[in-house]
Amino acid sequence: MDTLELYNLALSLLDLSLDDLSTPSKELRLLNLNYNKVVSYCLRAWDFSFLLKRTILTEYDKDGAGNPNTWSGFRYGYVVPSDYQRAVQINADKRNPFAYRFGRLWSHANNPELEYMPCTLSLDEDGNYLAPDEFLALVAYQLALHVAPVLDPDSQAMGTAAQMYQLTLSNIIESENRSNDRPSNYEASSTWDGEVTASQEMLRDAIIRGEV
Repeated sequence: MDTLELYNLALSLLDLSLDDLSTPSKELRLLNLNYNKVVSYCLRAWDFSFLLKRTILTEYDKDGAGNPNTWSGFRYGYVVPSDYQRAVQINADKRNPFAYRFGRLWSHANNPELEYMPCTLSLDEDGNYLAPDEFLALVAYQLALHVAPVLDPDSQAMGTAAQMYQLTLSNIIESENRSNDRPSNYEASSTWDGEVTASQEMLRDAIIRGEV
């Protein structure tokens, strides 16, 4: 999907369309004005695994003696990528502490691996979005929600766009929860390598006790 297709998906809820992205029109102007804001809004809606980026942080602020500038107990204040929006986790563990202040990501770790959400959507060399179509639909419905009050204030498009946005977001999150980040050993402290035996009576009693 490219930008023209994205815009036309949004306009389809208003029974409108664009032929290209070069001919001036009210619809195109409104979509362009709201595009960056809507993309940012959608990117903040959830930690979408298919949009996450990963990088090793190596550049950090130093004092006059060449030592790392510290803040609030954090040893390093790292320079983040230019498309950084927010950090998700450091060194593949959400328990590792960090803070974003003063344009720097503060961490205890030396040269940590950062997973982060970008602030923009990536395009390939042909101008097609790299994000899945389902997420692009999320952006399109939010765009429709933003431009509908101006383009067709008396229509039902706003309500339809809001419903489509929520439904699409729920579907994405449900799919993500089913297919990603399965806990090791289901959060048990150790694996079980012995035999498991159970009778119907044992299972019944366990259900009654609320254990399963």
